[in-house]
Amino acid sequence: MSSKIMQAGGLIWVTGYSGAGKSTVARIVSEELKSKGLPVLFLDGDDLRSILGEKFGHDLDERKRLAYVYSRLCKRICDNGITVVIATVAMFESVRAENRLSNLFYLEAYLDVPLDIRAERDPKGIYLAAKATGNILSTSVGFEEPSNPDIIVKNFGKTTPQIAATEIIEKFMNTLPLADAVSLPIPASYNERAKYWDSYYKKRVAPTPPSSFAIFCNENHFGNHCHVLEFGCGNGRDSFYFSKKHRITAIDQSVVATNTNKQRARDEGILNIDFVDGEFGKKTSGMPAVVDVVYGRFVMHAMSLEDEIQALNYSYQVLKPEGKIYLEFRTDKDRLMNDGVIVGLNERLTDHYRRFINLDDFCERLAQIGFAIDYCLERSGLAKHGDDDPTVARVIARKIT
Repeated sequence: MSSKIMQAGGLIWVTGYSGAGKSTVARIVSEELKSKGLPVLFLDGDDLRSILGEKFGHDLDERKRLAYVYSRLCKRICDNGITVVIATVAMFESVRAENRLSNLFYLEAYLDVPLDIRAERDPKGIYLAAKATGNILSTSVGFEEPSNPDIIVKNFGKTTPQIAATEIIEKFMNTLPLADAVSLPIPASYNERAKYWDSYYKKRVAPTPPSSFAIFCNENHFGNHCHVLEFGCGNGRDSFYFSKKHRITAIDQSVVATNTNKQRARDEGILNIDFVDGEFGKKTSGMPAVVDVVYGRFVMHAMSLEDEIQALNYSYQVLKPEGKIYLEFRTDKDRLMNDGVIVGLNERLTDHYRRFINLDDFCERLAQIGFAIDYCLERSGLAKHGDDDPTVARVIARKIT
């Protein structure tokens, strides 16, 4: 059994319409994984709805709200090293996208069963009730069938629930060693970097609360009602936080991440935030001409020196006079610099490319572009995440003219 899955937990999201056999198949998957020594929790959507005291209604908006509750509950359980197998309809693309973005080991299994067979099974009487109204097709109105599930199981005919469960387990177990297999080539083109980060945000654990750096900047340095441009926004954790007080434009190379963020903004009715996919520093549609703040956290050390200079020059161009850039990045004092393949003086390749930045040299480059350093700090203890406590720099620089 993979030690990583034992430590991180995984999520198997068994979805399909009512009558597809989700609960039966998911329960078998759960028991089989337990027999392999994996700590597993089986959850049934109907049971959860009952446990929650019927707090949520049955119209589409309420169903989506409930689906997000399921998703975030599963994430919390997985973070404690337990693999969750959940049987739920919850057929909303934005929810499934959040699952992929938030869980390192994730498998989406769609039980595809024809309507006539589901209607014949009809464990809840849903199809019988719909047929009485003369519109049995209404049972699927508003749901979004998975566009790219990890596995589609035809759970009918000769495919018994046991066979279906075995197919899901085999798929799940075979994907585990691949979770960390993608690495970023050096040198990497923009398309290669974008492809890597798409893979990253499909499979890696992505924290959702705002970073401590975002809170530090917002509470101590940002003015009122700023236009903030964030580059390398990832899953939008800081952008969504900033949007409570500011106008936000956020760019990332990953289409997966930006599309997920756009959907979340639509779902939550957030109108003062725009997500753009593209390369920061290059001409890209949707980017603002002038901003009050440029913000970048844990992105500068993932750039080559050439890309860094491009990003800093572009930041200087779009900032208003006296506007400021806020940056947090790993430095050459970070112990992670001792790991991985050496691909340059301070460049290393582990799961992806990192360039560990010398703070003095970096501040000199800022000054050459036309920035004045207002704040500069380098130490550990600022960006802890799990067992990782990197040595980072926090830099705030002001555009002078």
